[in-house]
Amino acid sequence: MTTVLACDPGTLRRGACPSLATPMRTGDGFLVRLRPVAVALTADDLLALSDLARETGNGLIEITARGNIQLRGLTLGTVPRLAEGLEAAGIVPQTGVAIETPALSGIDPSEIADATPIADALRNVIADVALTLAPKLAIVVDGGGVLSLADMVADIRLDAVETNDAVAWRLSAGGDRETAQPIALLSSETVVEGAMTVVAALAAAGAGTRGRDLDAEALVARFNMPALPLAGIIPTHPIGVHRIDGAPVLGVSPAYGQMHADRLAALVRSLSSCGATEFRLAPHRTLLVRGLSEAALAAAQDAAQREGFWCTNRAPGRSISVCAGAAGCASASFDTHAAADALVAHAAEWLDGTVDVHVSGCPKGCAHPARAAVTLCGTADGVGLVVNGKASDPALVTVPADGLVPAIQRLGALSRNRRNNRETAKSLIDRTAPALFVSAYQGQQ
Repeated sequence: MTTVLACDPGTLRRGACPSLATPMRTGDGFLVRLRPVAVALTADDLLALSDLARETGNGLIEITARGNIQLRGLTLGTVPRLAEGLEAAGIVPQTGVAIETPALSGIDPSEIADATPIADALRNVIADVALTLAPKLAIVVDGGGVLSLADMVADIRLDAVETNDAVAWRLSAGGDRETAQPIALLSSETVVEGAMTVVAALAAAGAGTRGRDLDAEALVARFNMPALPLAGIIPTHPIGVHRIDGAPVLGVSPAYGQMHADRLAALVRSLSSCGATEFRLAPHRTLLVRGLSEAALAAAQDAAQREGFWCTNRAPGRSISVCAGAAGCASASFDTHAAADALVAHAAEWLDGTVDVHVSGCPKGCAHPARAAVTLCGTADGVGLVVNGKASDPALVTVPADGLVPAIQRLGALSRNRRNNRETAKSLIDRTAPALFVSAYQGQQ
């Protein structure tokens, strides 16, 4: 077995990515994040992952917002055993820069182009050059389709665009499809070379440089070709039923992205008995299930719900990012999952999908490092309320942990009283004065 720890994982700095070579110390042991090289996983693959999660960690498995797998509660002694088990099962983790494509690339007839060949070529070129890049550098190659990655933020984006006579790729940096800075419009023949120009610029600017830090105007001048902004689109959420060439694809998600290995194994066995043949990791903490017939779809949904998985696009909790919380992490100061359940029960007006809601057990904000419209963050003094900020930002107000549910109930009442007919959560939160949030959260009259 050749996998070794490349560094002392106890010193792994914030902003780096945990992996087999560099596991991250967390409140419940060490965490390993991985994305298999194989686009499609088999039932045996997932059962092997379940066994390894129990054997080498505390049995908790997470699917992340970007569609990666995380295993929790490992020790320095069990990480090598995990690597050995993955190798024995034939599960090869990706290494190097994260390059993400839509989960249904290559099989979705509605996509503009198959993103996979471009992503593979770019990955190979980056691997061949000796460049030092930011540890969390992310590249998106989005060919469009049912489950496009339009809402995924990346340092470099390549978005397929239909032209009069061919497919072109819009190269942009530092954002999602709508907010990234456009740089150039490239042909399929020149897109990898063009993307490498931006990769080289990131490396030249320093190891911590991200796409948002680049001088976009200087890059545009280097290419000297038009690259117009693209209209923003709201992609279909992967949870629920999709149809590819008339066949159903079922998106299921563990509640708040976390499950015990026993639950995953039970789900996989039940879905296999319903005819499932392959499983694909997808963003928004989702597992896509293929091979089901229309006749078996209802039974598959029943099986998912029985094991505690969401499988319809009406699950309000899908709008909430939640960390392991006090039940699974010593850094967390309260039960984050119970708080998320309280948000679903008492503040559903915030959960229509137009904003991000974050429940973080501590200021590290592991589950959602970016800004969110509403964040509940655990501190030494209680649970703070952050509006339009990160978990690490100063809270508007803090309540004791044992007073959190009543505080959420009051916030929900405030939202219901102020909400206009058919108003979105984004509009409601944006037009609500911070002082009103403070008053409701504290219980002031």
